[in-house]
Amino acid sequence: MCPLLEADFELDTQREKVNQALAQHVFSVGILKGNTLTPKKNVVILPYTVETLVENHVSVMVERGLGSGAEFIDLDYADSGAEIEDEQGQVIRKADILVCLRPLSPGELLKLRDDRMVILPMSTGEISAAQLAVMHEKKITALSLRLVKNVVGEELLQDILGAQGGNLRASAALGDLVLSLIFPLLFARNLREAVRMYPSLLNAIYCYKGILTRQEIAERLHLPWSDLLQLCWDWN
Repeated sequence: MCPLLEADFELDTQREKVNQALAQHVFSVGILKGNTLTPKKNVVILPYTVETLVENHVSVMVERGLGSGAEFIDLDYADSGAEIEDEQGQVIRKADILVCLRPLSPGELLKLRDDRMVILPMSTGEISAAQLAVMHEKKITALSLRLVKNVVGEELLQDILGAQGGNLRASAALGDLVLSLIFPLLFARNLREAVRMYPSLLNAIYCYKGILTRQEIAERLHLPWSDLLQLCWDWN
């Protein structure tokens, strides 16, 4: 595990396999290429992150060319257990959880099946009413990597991208962050249990089953919202 995340969250997702009996079916994670996190676009989801998901009984699909910015070839991901997809739309349509290091357009969100989840790099100021309208229609749960905080309340993603050690270390830490969000959502019985497993989900989720859960976004866009803690209590 990346020391940067280990110090903050004491996670060990790479070493401890999730009990297969917890999974009611084989979940699927789709990963799209593209990156707006860094100008050089050389921080990517690593084959190692894919391998960790596969080892935990998760089906992984990646868009062809995912690792090209960091000189990983499609074979690296295939050897880690991923299915390589030529068509971006297929990755979106098949995924239970979709991971993308760039914003998704409303048109791309429309390709998701109902009641799916997305993990994106959106700041609260980048989230649009058009995106939220699609999420509401399709009951999408959306998480932002930029909303996860470190132990002193600062943006963890900036720690990852600004840390010493180069792009490979940043990519590894980014993968740990993504895994720390995915595993509670996939294997907890409900939202309340997922939040207990990983409290930072409370910050990361900005839309739950189509309901906006961040007050600052609601005020900026003049939209209704609900408190996520209240939803945990009411729905679970």
